[in-house]
Amino acid sequence: MSHRIISISRQFGSGGHEISQKLAQALCLPAYDKDLITRAAQESGLSTDVLAPVDEQYDHILDDGRATPSVGLSTSDTLFLAQTKIIRRLARQEDCIIVGRCSDVILLEEDVQLLRVFIHAPLQERIARIQRVRQLTTQEAERLIRSSDKQRRTYYSYYTDTQWGIQDNYDVSLNSAYWGIEKCVDLLTEAIQIL
Repeated sequence: MSHRIISISRQFGSGGHEISQKLAQALCLPAYDKDLITRAAQESGLSTDVLAPVDEQYDHILDDGRATPSVGLSTSDTLFLAQTKIIRRLARQEDCIIVGRCSDVILLEEDVQLLRVFIHAPLQERIARIQRVRQLTTQEAERLIRSSDKQRRTYYSYYTDTQWGIQDNYDVSLNSAYWGIEKCVDLLTEAIQIL
């Protein structure tokens, strides 16, 4: 029997992390997000301090070119490959939610029931949310959002040769500002039951 996997991609500040956590509670499923860094550190032999700065990004300037000595890979590549193995292994073992990390593309070839979700919201709504959550000025929040989205877009494109956030790549695309966090959770709970 193949497992049901919800892959959630999200714009920064759209509430995608919160939606994934609430969805995990509603469905009694594990949700994997930042903890994939810790698992990748164990898998690769590198520390989380080395891997965390390049999580969900690929930037030759940011990735200082330090190679994993045994395999000659950049830190970004090492993290991506370790997370890819972990994501595939998790998908074979259990129903779960995986947030970001190209999981929507990584799992396309796996024998799973995959629901690919993209959470987005208008920029002004995201700015307001990040201002509230991080106590930033409007300008700081906007800079952080634009930078984070650019990093995610570059990372996704580099590792999947696909464009991030393009409607055709997802089964469900939700505007969290329109629907609200709770309704997004309700809609996704209903969608996963149909798989």
